[in-house]
Amino acid sequence: MWRALFYLSSLLFVFCCPVKSVASTADTVTINGTVYDLFTARALPGVSVINTRWGQTTATDGLGRFVIKALHDDTLFLFYPSYRTTKFSVADSILKKEFVLQIGIEPLNTGLNQAVIIKAPKTLEQIEKERKELGKTPKELDKPIIEPFSSPISALYDLFSQRAQEREKLKKQMIEDDRRKIFRELLDYYNENNLIDLPEEYYEDFTNYSKLSIDFLKTSSDYEITKTVVELFNKYARLNGIVK
Repeated sequence: MWRALFYLSSLLFVFCCPVKSVASTADTVTINGTVYDLFTARALPGVSVINTRWGQTTATDGLGRFVIKALHDDTLFLFYPSYRTTKFSVADSILKKEFVLQIGIEPLNTGLNQAVIIKAPKTLEQIEKERKELGKTPKELDKPIIEPFSSPISALYDLFSQRAQEREKLKKQMIEDDRRKIFRELLDYYNENNLIDLPEEYYEDFTNYSKLSIDFLKTSSDYEITKTVVELFNKYARLNGIVK
């Protein structure tokens, strides 16, 4: 038993040390960033900047600024409630010690007090392509492949389960962001074609009311989705006094 514990401790040392040494190599860069609302250009304080490789999180200050150290090929994620979770990287840039970035993130709901960019609603064909991609997330959030019961590394992986949980949270958040974005595009299309008459300020509440699952949006036909949304809208409109 003591031999097994000694072996596991030695393996843990070997496994953990490269993390520290790799992070101190010449590939380490400093990223100075500013995060802003893509529609209003307003700086966003309190945005979480997450590096899933190290389980490292920092937050933007009152002016939307952050500083974080990372490896040149790391992928980082920006998370902020009511905004689409966004990933970014400097991997395709020329390697240098410091990067200065301006990153805009998209609100899931523009809101009444925000400037709105007017653009033509997407076609059902365009939205269908996006629907079929629902559930896909960046490969950087995939779990490491571990052969079950074949190596003590699988036991060591449990020691880093918090990182795994953070990845899973981000994956779920990105899928939910996509679901709400696609549903919003459908509402734009139905409004444009006079199938419903839902003011934009009700979009968020109607999305919560509808509760259409990712599986339904991904696998149903345009006819099935349209019929369901129109029926839900008619009920919602009566409940909320919205006259069509």
